[in-house]
Amino acid sequence: MRSIATLILTSALSVAAPAWQPELTTRNPGPHPAISSSTLDFTLSWKGMLKAGKLDIEFAPKGVKKPGSFVIKSSASSIGAASALFPYSHSYWSEIDPRTLRPKFFKSTETDDKETIVTANRYSPSLVNVSEVSTNLKTITVTTNTWSFPFGDARDMFSAILLLRSQKLDNGDEHTLLLMPFKSPYLLKVRVEGREKHMDRDSIRLSFSLRKISRDTLEIVPYKKLKKPVTLWLSDDADRIPIELRASIYIGDVRAVLSGFTKHP
Repeated sequence: MRSIATLILTSALSVAAPAWQPELTTRNPGPHPAISSSTLDFTLSWKGMLKAGKLDIEFAPKGVKKPGSFVIKSSASSIGAASALFPYSHSYWSEIDPRTLRPKFFKSTETDDKETIVTANRYSPSLVNVSEVSTNLKTITVTTNTWSFPFGDARDMFSAILLLRSQKLDNGDEHTLLLMPFKSPYLLKVRVEGREKHMDRDSIRLSFSLRKISRDTLEIVPYKKLKKPVTLWLSDDADRIPIELRASIYIGDVRAVLSGFTKHP
């Protein structure tokens, strides 16, 4: 009986368009040139004071050949005193169609003091297939879950960044995207707040807000981890790279500040 009920519910959800779907505004790449092969290094901190970690992002990494895909790699870890309070590390791998900037595959491996979670998302024009494998580091118990999200507009975090970066980003512009970076979908709303100097660089200031979407009902549900909109400064030049990100989340005020930028020949 349960399998029949699940089939009926899934069929109903695939037919009935959710209330948030008409809000989606941005699906196609804009006119800004693509980012070049490069590495960005970031310092992570709490309130810009306590150095908490490091983050590295590689766009089109040297030595990585994936025909038909633009590859992005990311790694991060907590360091110093922060690693004792919140031990964490991650490695991400993203494959994106360079023509449409739509995601094709995303894999993340995240480890804290309790578990390691490996999530693999496969994106198609009609749905996202998700696989999550959790390993309890104390009991070595492995739990595997799989499910599908029946919307092809969903993006991983990196394809969302590239899509937004490609837009004109005139002051006051707003973009709403469907985001599924891991196992849960969100509605991402981005507003271009204006141009200003930030860290002695011409920059574009953006604000990001997130609303969580229930996988079961496809309705918007409360999202308590993000206390207020995220602020991101992009360099206002051809590179359009992140200069700084500030987010007020459940563990406090977290910041990521660009500490290095290397273009690869």
